[in-house]
Amino acid sequence: MADKLDKVIADYVNGRINAKIKSIESRYLYRQQTDNLGIRTGYSGGSEQESHLINKEKLANDEEFKKLKEITYIFSIWYETLGNTEKEVIKLKLSGYAGLPWYRVMMELDEKKIDISQKQAKRIYYRFKRDITPYISHCLI
Repeated sequence: MADKLDKVIADYVNGRINAKIKSIESRYLYRQQTDNLGIRTGYSGGSEQESHLINKEKLANDEEFKKLKEITYIFSIWYETLGNTEKEVIKLKLSGYAGLPWYRVMMELDEKKIDISQKQAKRIYYRFKRDITPYISHCLI
């Protein structure tokens, strides 16, 4: 479960969760009808407003969309209230897909003129993971 938690935190910090949300929204709300030849058609047999409303209802019932919105809400409460140093430590530790090793995190922090020890940086990161785990563990399944 720790690997899943790291992946979810990394996805949020790197903006991939918001990209997934936008992708799901566009899949439902900006759908264009095609005929049997693969040509886009303007008439689908119903009114445009009706199909837009139906697609909004389908979007609201999409399980993945609901889960991603809940993850975004939880992280907006926990991550966005952190200070700049804490955000930077978490962002650097989980940047990219594999994350950075601690020596590289410390090099990047020194480059940005943030003066904290490696022990403090690890404490910030692991405390954040420990604090958010009970609130987000139901979304990781």
